Amino acid sequence: MANPGGWEAVREAVRERVGNAAFGAWFENLDAEANGQQLVIRCPDRFSRDWIRGRYAGVVSEAARSAGRMTQVAFEVAVGGVAPSTQASKARPVRTRAPQPELPLPRPADPSFESFVRGPDNALALEAARAVARGNAGRCSPLLITGESGAGKTHLCRAIRGAVRGDTVYRSSEEFTGEVTQAMRGGQMEAVRRRYRRSLNVLILEDLQFLEGKRATQIELFHTLDHLITHGKTVVLSADRGPQDLPGIDVRLRSRIASGLVAHLGTPGPETALAILREKAAAGGVRIPADCLEMLAARPAGSVHNLLSGLNQVVARASLMGRTVTPELVREALAAVEVPGRARTLQEIIELCGRVYGVSLEALSGRSRKRAIVRPRQFAMYLCRRYTDASLKDIGRAFRRDHTSVIYAIDTVERRIVERPQLRYELEALAARISPGPRARPAPGRGLLEAPGRRSAG
Repeated sequence: MANPGGWEAVREAVRERVGNAAFGAWFENLDAEANGQQLVIRCPDRFSRDWIRGRYAGVVSEAARSAGRMTQVAFEVAVGGVAPSTQASKARPVRTRAPQPELPLPRPADPSFESFVRGPDNALALEAARAVARGNAGRCSPLLITGESGAGKTHLCRAIRGAVRGDTVYRSSEEFTGEVTQAMRGGQMEAVRRRYRRSLNVLILEDLQFLEGKRATQIELFHTLDHLITHGKTVVLSADRGPQDLPGIDVRLRSRIASGLVAHLGTPGPETALAILREKAAAGGVRIPADCLEMLAARPAGSVHNLLSGLNQVVARASLMGRTVTPELVREALAAVEVPGRARTLQEIIELCGRVYGVSLEALSGRSRKRAIVRPRQFAMYLCRRYTDASLKDIGRAFRRDHTSVIYAIDTVERRIVERPQLRYELEALAARISPGPRARPAPGRGLLEAPGRRSAG
């Protein structure tokens, strides 16, 4: 730019405000040009421009004013789609740095709209959720957010709950079913109806597919929705499929659900995937080189969960082994996710876990909360998801549970094998006795999986 010193001053002021991680993710390779009192910042692509402008425009403007250089800031896409500084950085020799351990990404405690990465595959659902949170639901109610596991349904539902002011009830369909069933047995249905129909502004109900086949609960939900919508209240629902693909739901209830807006969360495209990885890495205080993020974004993940599993594979491997994140390490980490071999069945994996831990099949599918049973049960659920094509619902049925219990078990395993490396090796030893099929799915979340070559055919 005409005044490189001025841009460097602004860059440093931005770094102080957003921190090193966010700066490295979004600002490191940006260039800028002074045009009078206007600072024009060049971004590598339209998505980056929109993201930086939408989230950091105020920060950059304040930094420019504090640096005493510019009074106005504009953002544009660099000619050719690559910022000049990015091209220059590729021509410079790479500095060799001592390996620095990376910390595992933290689990977000309070999802918000700001932390939800917008893309063409989720824009409708995001804007509808924002409208609901602002109290402008209108024809969006009932709002049904659909998408596969990991697409972001729960993120948006919790963001709505956090942003809505007033009386809000947030439930999973499993919790709602439990309340209705218990009330029916105890003759307390009027209390449940008062809870859900009086002085209620917003009802958020997740995992609608769980209600398939539960006739009595569906009838109660139909009348509850009918009452709330008729009285101008807002209803938000989520499901892994659209109403037409829920044959186990009563036709009247499906019709009521479909009377509002159905917003689908699709598989993130390349630009959205890259933005998600940048944001998650920055939020976790982890520095990942741009070329490594691009490798992760290019991997066909299928869902946000699977996309982030690749990121966590890389971060955890670098942390545990004290290595710097490089393209070679990324290839090693991703190679550990997809290994061909002979497919296993649910029953084979469950029996294997039972034999290894000396736990009967009845105990694995029972209700005991003893640690000696809970750990092999959770490991078995995790491995069933990893090494078979079975759905979450099918896995839950094998353990006499619903799919939400399987999701909880998978999340628990993925979190603990990062927090406690010894559990990772325990899981590796167990997984080494399983040979996955050619269609073995990527790790469903944050898990560390075994490296290739350590399995036996056994």
